[in-house]
Amino acid sequence: MAGPVVHIRNLGVRLSRNFAVVIESLDICRGERLVMDAPSGAGKSTALGLVCAAIPDSGFPDRVHQINGRDVCPGLPRESFAGPEALGFVLQTNSLVPFLTAQENLRLPLQLTTQRAQPEWERHLIETLGLRRLLGHLPSALSVGQRQRVSIARALLGMPALLLLDEPVASLDPANVGKVEHLIAQLAQEAGSAVLLASHQAQSGVFSDAPRLRCDVLEHDGVHYTLFNRPVAISQRAWS
Repeated sequence: MAGPVVHIRNLGVRLSRNFAVVIESLDICRGERLVMDAPSGAGKSTALGLVCAAIPDSGFPDRVHQINGRDVCPGLPRESFAGPEALGFVLQTNSLVPFLTAQENLRLPLQLTTQRAQPEWERHLIETLGLRRLLGHLPSALSVGQRQRVSIARALLGMPALLLLDEPVASLDPANVGKVEHLIAQLAQEAGSAVLLASHQAQSGVFSDAPRLRCDVLEHDGVHYTLFNRPVAISQRAWS
């Protein structure tokens, strides 16, 4: 489809009386990679939650929030704009359902939306991520790294327009970090997914040369704002 996969202006949330996180400007097109490498505590995970509407926004003026060409409005069912073909999400620690096997976890998002995976793509994910012998295992029988690989396969099974990554290799053995990062980048490229990565460890590796989302911190009327934007000219801050 034409146009950006993510189109956001002035999307923010007041987390307390004196602290807010705002995405002032963000556009990402299919196939692009973009990194948020702000320090820990700056609000990277909150920003990702705003992008995928897991965190309700506070309705700042001139708010624009579109995913895959669809407006994200308060109260709108998430499946109407964020099905597996639109959005995949990999968290820092896997969120597998403990009583489902690896294969059942992998297929769960598509089954909940009555969609079916492309068989060749599913086989490719399973083989590339080394999951073939693990499909019948419950998460408790898998290592941390194996569970994270299942989470990656699950996020990519629908070939999403947008892949969100929240410190996806932070819990891995250092020896496996580079390999898993490379697999994520390779498979996202094959799926045609735009990638938004939140990490403070992306100075080296496969995402080291990806453009950065700018992060500014300022105070206005007693409120501390963490502001994320893809550098563009912003003539007036509408959230103040």
